[in-house]
Amino acid sequence: MPAMEMNEPTRTITARTLEEGKSRLYKDYQGDYEILNKRTVLVGGFLGFGQHEEIEITYRLRNRGGNNLQSSYSQASYNQPAYVSRALSERSYSASPAADDFGKKREELLKTLSPQPEAKLDLNAISLKYLAKKIDEIDKKIDERPSVVASQEEHPTIVRIEEMLVQNEFTYSYIKKIKERIKATFSLDQLEDFYSVQKEIVDWIGESIVVSNDAVHRTPRIVIIVGPTGVGKTTTLVKLAAQNVIAAKKNQKPLRLCFITTDSMRVGAFEQLSRFAELFELDVLTAESADDVKKIYDRIRNSVDMIFIDTSGYSPNDSSHIGALKSVLDVPGLNPEVYLAFSASTKARDIKNIIQNYEPFAYKSVIVTKCDESNQYGNVISVLSEKNKSVSYITTGQKAAGCIEKASRIKFLIRLEDFEIDRDHIENKFGEK
Repeated sequence: MPAMEMNEPTRTITARTLEEGKSRLYKDYQGDYEILNKRTVLVGGFLGFGQHEEIEITYRLRNRGGNNLQSSYSQASYNQPAYVSRALSERSYSASPAADDFGKKREELLKTLSPQPEAKLDLNAISLKYLAKKIDEIDKKIDERPSVVASQEEHPTIVRIEEMLVQNEFTYSYIKKIKERIKATFSLDQLEDFYSVQKEIVDWIGESIVVSNDAVHRTPRIVIIVGPTGVGKTTTLVKLAAQNVIAAKKNQKPLRLCFITTDSMRVGAFEQLSRFAELFELDVLTAESADDVKKIYDRIRNSVDMIFIDTSGYSPNDSSHIGALKSVLDVPGLNPEVYLAFSASTKARDIKNIIQNYEPFAYKSVIVTKCDESNQYGNVISVLSEKNKSVSYITTGQKAAGCIEKASRIKFLIRLEDFEIDRDHIENKFGEK
């Protein structure tokens, strides 16, 4: 590099995006500059509030004496697709903590290999092979640190797939597995066919969804729904009862039902069950303890086909009340079908917490409620896949009849945003045989 260029001081500008910054630099200097570093910085706000991210670009003016050489890195930056440039713009190219760590570790290693720390190190006395091995080990540890942004060499198709998965609220760990599978499955040439890749991703997502199979039910069939407050357990219980009543009428088979509620604290729950019970001339019984449940069960088990048990809702962190509810339902010989309910809009980390804290109920499967109130289902799909849980039903409204349906992979896949869904293909692959 000419001396004149070496002496040119570095300068910085900030811009909302990398492309905006480059445009300003080109307008001011007509390409007669060199970008040295780019990093994301927080600007504006007051006491940490209202801050937003911008890109800080460090650059140096080129030799005005006619040196038109442009750095390969700068040229590569201009050639990136828009969505790749956006990912790259968030990455800092200044000296990283990992690089600093490498330098420090190397310096410490050299000191330990010297017999006299204050004396000049005699490299001829050191095993170069041993030194290289240690440096490689340090370098490998640095490389294994997780990256929070897209790699500069990551294929645009992978970057775009990741953006789509993030938009659908899939978890980081689920997205990571998808990306690793993409890299292991597709060649660089195959990655150029974006439609074929994303079609395969939809298949992978479908394969990760487990739908609960209908079990053989004994008589009386006992259904219990547990879950946090506000997810619509009572409404869902009524919907299941209505679904069975309608099916029985179509098949012209008599069906005898009974409701038991353990939710004595919430008046609305009892009223809701009572209104439905009156419509079909059913009983609603109240139980406050395991002894109550057992006495009711022993009295009616030979006279009904199905028993629906409504439960109180508690925060998933309220372990004491959840434990008390478990003891109420812990009746020998009851053998119920227990379902865990949560709403589709629940955040992924909260779903994980709910699943974990309701494990003592040994629930058969989950019911995803209020699916009409959410447009993204990656949170549900991700967590159920990671926790190896199946889904039985989804609900989509407040009406007692017609707003609950058996879960299916297709129902989740057609709700994926931005993915181009081949409906015929997924019907053939995941439809009921």
